[in-house]
Amino acid sequence: MALELEVERVQVSESMSLLWHRPPIEEVEQQARDPETVRVFLNGCFDLMHVGHFNALRQAKSLFYQKGYKKVVLVAGLHSDEAIAGQKGPPLLSEQERMAVLKATKWVDEMATDLPYVSMSSRMADALRVQWICHGDDMPICKGGDGMYSDIISANRFQILKRTEGISTTQIMNRLLSALENCEASPTTSTAWATSQRLTSFFAPANPWTPARSLSDSSCVVYVAGTFELLHAGHIELLQKAASLGDYLLVGVHADDIVTKRTGNEPVLTMLERVMSLLSLSLVDDVVLGAPWEEVNQDLLTTMNISIVVAADADSGSPSDTQTRLAVAKQAGLIQELQLESKLTSGTLHQRVAERREALQNRNSTLLQKEAAYVHRREYVPEM
Repeated sequence: MALELEVERVQVSESMSLLWHRPPIEEVEQQARDPETVRVFLNGCFDLMHVGHFNALRQAKSLFYQKGYKKVVLVAGLHSDEAIAGQKGPPLLSEQERMAVLKATKWVDEMATDLPYVSMSSRMADALRVQWICHGDDMPICKGGDGMYSDIISANRFQILKRTEGISTTQIMNRLLSALENCEASPTTSTAWATSQRLTSFFAPANPWTPARSLSDSSCVVYVAGTFELLHAGHIELLQKAASLGDYLLVGVHADDIVTKRTGNEPVLTMLERVMSLLSLSLVDDVVLGAPWEEVNQDLLTTMNISIVVAADADSGSPSDTQTRLAVAKQAGLIQELQLESKLTSGTLHQRVAERREALQNRNSTLLQKEAAYVHRREYVPEM
């Protein structure tokens, strides 16, 4: 997404007002007139943003490139805290916190924020100059009982996408609550599967006409490692600052068993779920799966041609141990210490869940039943 977008308050109807983050309106109008450009919209709560969210955004863009368009502009709609609270209960993350991750997503070009939980209508699509609205095959119902996409479906401007299996905010909340109780998660809980084709799709640039940046062509490779559990605004700040130090950002992701051994707690998300989330960010060029925890050794530094090793931690909030884990890089003069302004960490999110345990358990039990019913009736939908 462009670093600076204009923000306009749009009054779509009496029941719908939103904030549109867009480039100059002249550029938008030109896109809307261009037969080789298509503008599409996908909305969500994007709470505890995960691989399922990212995969929906990826598919929305990929689908229309496959249809032959030269340019696909994706407008991501973000529901407000108030709207989510009225429909499902309060989100774990505030709208500003959720927006930070959404804005960093490589498939997102514009945003419509402060979005109410009402019909995503043709009238709204026209106001945002979008031709199509997309959603996964788990179709939501608004609190009044109406389908959120009934109007746009009637107008033949709706495109259904494959919902990613085994992952949702509800499923993640179930894992978090189960960890608090020190018990196994509900049988409903699975994981998102990482096929080689899916991993390749996540690694690919958002625009198929743009080649991926190459490590071998880079003059300054920056390396930062971590668990990157429950991707949040603190992670985004860390990755933004790290990326600004060079021209290629390589992210090391620790394996599940290593995280469990070193922290005493199993990660809530699998390594592959965490990897696909990181590959969804415009800041990240590539990842090292199963990156070493004990030390950043000379073999890794040489093999990946690393010029800078970042010392910071957005998972626990504690500083990295540069005396041991980064000793080799420190001796080589490659260490760059970063100070983060964000106080949000993965530990903070675990604490929020603990503080709201009873309310979240009540909310999640109902939502898990709905998910189980969806899984029971779901049919095959091809992944774009």
